[in-house]
Amino acid sequence: MIVRRITAGERRRAEELFSIAFETPWQEEAYPVEKYAAFLDDNETMTSCLSVLPFSVCFDGQTVKMAGIGGVSSLPQYRRTGGIRGCFEKMLPELYREGYVLSMLYPFSTNYYRKFGYEVWARGARYELELSYIPGLPRGGRSVLVDGSNREKCLADIRLLTKEWEKRYNGMVELTEERYAFVTEADPYRKQEFVYLYYDAKGVPAGYMAYRKEKDGGEQRLVCSRFVFRDREGIEGLLALAKTMQADHRSISFTLPASICLDPLIDEWSFGAFRRSDTSLGMVRIVNVEAALKAARYRGSGRLSLEILDGQIAENHAVFRVCFEEGKAVSVARDTGGNAAIHMEISEFSRSLTGAADVSALAYSRRAYGYSQEDLDLLAQVFYKKPCFLTEYF
Repeated sequence: MIVRRITAGERRRAEELFSIAFETPWQEEAYPVEKYAAFLDDNETMTSCLSVLPFSVCFDGQTVKMAGIGGVSSLPQYRRTGGIRGCFEKMLPELYREGYVLSMLYPFSTNYYRKFGYEVWARGARYELELSYIPGLPRGGRSVLVDGSNREKCLADIRLLTKEWEKRYNGMVELTEERYAFVTEADPYRKQEFVYLYYDAKGVPAGYMAYRKEKDGGEQRLVCSRFVFRDREGIEGLLALAKTMQADHRSISFTLPASICLDPLIDEWSFGAFRRSDTSLGMVRIVNVEAALKAARYRGSGRLSLEILDGQIAENHAVFRVCFEEGKAVSVARDTGGNAAIHMEISEFSRSLTGAADVSALAYSRRAYGYSQEDLDLLAQVFYKKPCFLTEYF
């Protein structure tokens, strides 16, 4: 088996492989990607492949490079022959050398991707609200439907709101221009895909939602792909707009960061008026431990030594000594040995440092050990819950 990056001339074949593996019609990929593939020894017969999409994401108030992994696929006749494993083992060290700090993916199996250092990441909150039970919220502002007549102005305001939203949450992708296609290609009249922008009472953009209609039995509901707001007035304006559609639609659904609590906005909890469920935001892996520790936000000041166990990226398989003051890393030193307060597999470290789990989760982890009860206060300064969210797919 030969594993390598594909050439430009092999891109079409990789896309065809994906279409066969997932039994979906072939289409050319919309965004620039790198692809790794496994070949038979003839170096021509492609058996498996995956895609690497480069993103910039927010991590503890800084912007870092993240590799989104998608299109993981093997032809049926070559499954369980090690092709995907080979792609990950080839790719991960190269991502490190190319300056990536994080990598994320949406798994078909969490156990499978944990072999390569990924761990279950944060959860989002999926809401469904019956429109008739949404309370009569204040409507001091105005809502605007985005179409060809106002697209340029609305795009600027939506971009502003999106950038504010991105900075709040670890894992949020900084949208490039092509990923604003939900605005630039919005055509409510032909496509029935709607984007509404809400301006507050002062005329300031305060929220937007992008949705489509979906039939549920004999009833229709509003299914939001994006639901973004600046503050309480922003979400109240969006929900007040949705309520005006109750004659034709039963409910509205949207996903928010789990750190947001809408309970105070909800008056009626009976009669199925309000439903909330957890939804997965994928899996995360730290590609460069030293860079992540330097970028991380800490609580207070302290010193910590931790050993990271990483079977794919040799540079991460080491003891790291961190000194932090007033919430920021002062120094991060890599050592090949010595004592450590805690030993962590890269998967557990990835989830914990990015803020998807706090120090209390270590008590139930099979991938972190060697720490004492006396170490927990110090560890809690490094591993604690942080606002996390992800809206892009790859």
